[in-house]
Amino acid sequence: MAENARLRAALARAKLDADAASEVADLRRRVEELVRAVRARDDFIAIAAHELRNPMTPILGLAKAALTAARNAEGASPRVTTLLEHLQRAAQDFIRRATRLLDVGRIESGNLRLEPSETDLSELVRMVAQRYAAAAAHGRSALGLEAEDGVSGMWDRLAAEEIVENLLSNALKFGMGRPVTLRLRSDGRSAVLEVQDRGVGMPPEQQTRIFGRFEQVVGQHRGSGFGIGLWVASRLVAAMDGRIAVSSRPGEGSTFTVTLPLAPLEPDRTTHATG
Repeated sequence: MAENARLRAALARAKLDADAASEVADLRRRVEELVRAVRARDDFIAIAAHELRNPMTPILGLAKAALTAARNAEGASPRVTTLLEHLQRAAQDFIRRATRLLDVGRIESGNLRLEPSETDLSELVRMVAQRYAAAAAHGRSALGLEAEDGVSGMWDRLAAEEIVENLLSNALKFGMGRPVTLRLRSDGRSAVLEVQDRGVGMPPEQQTRIFGRFEQVVGQHRGSGFGIGLWVASRLVAAMDGRIAVSSRPGEGSTFTVTLPLAPLEPDRTTHATG
């Protein structure tokens, strides 16, 4: 009897071991399938964003040329000029969203490559502010600019430009038609960029997660978009060894502060950002 009991126990253990091995193998297969699915998703996002963005570039160029011609033409209809301005903004918004989508794919796959070069951030900030002047006027927000001259450093220019654009577009979006101020200064070690709006603001609990994916300010304003602009900005800031923070109070607006070190980054650096 005792021998039979030991045999039954051994068989039971063997069955449990076989079941456990089968479950582990099944889990491994599922993990491999998920990895392949995520890789396929990232590849699709990158390809889709690239294909969506490229055709819009010549369209934007034509819209700009048509707008310039309309402004310079004698007796041109103000209605035509206004419609062309709307067309230009729509093309710019489309390209910006496609660029954000492309960045999401690169960040998620760990293939966001930085190309640091000597970048005049003062000139870049002024250029972005000028680009958004029409959008600010359309949203009835006075756009103020306080930028020191000669704030330069070794940064990825396109990444820096997108950080400024994302923060400024966010401020105009949630500024509720009130003034928006863009500030830039240097303390000798870092460049400090501030984007301040006087709109809806955020409670403390929302400030802790505003840089997450698909997060938006919820309350008085429900804007369109993916809700990834601040997340992309925060990942780009982190990729350049910088810091981003927000100070906000409900009903009093928000101030986003970006600090970027002036010291050069490692050449041809590939980020493996998490978030």
